[in-house]
Amino acid sequence: MTVKKMKHWEDEIEREIERIDAGGNAWEGTEEVVDIEIKAPLDKVVPVRLTSDKWAALRREATELGIGPTTLARMWILEKLRSVTAERAAPKPAPKRRKSA
Repeated sequence: MTVKKMKHWEDEIEREIERIDAGGNAWEGTEEVVDIEIKAPLDKVVPVRLTSDKWAALRREATELGIGPTTLARMWILEKLRSVTAERAAPKPAPKRRKSA
């Protein structure tokens, strides 16, 4: 985030604090129903050892995508698990029968 954008957000936050301090409502009243998706908390930590050059490569890839390297690693692990699970669930072709002579 640029310094200019940070300053903009800081100014906006300061205005909201002043509005609330002056007796304004902190929450906007609305009857709009909003659906939210709640994901299960991530409760397991998996230490992974990488060489410095592999860590740097992971960081570069993650930066290109605008995410953190551990998030990218988690995404890749989950992607691989999904593909392995799908492969195992796919029907296996029937074995070919040998022709009798």
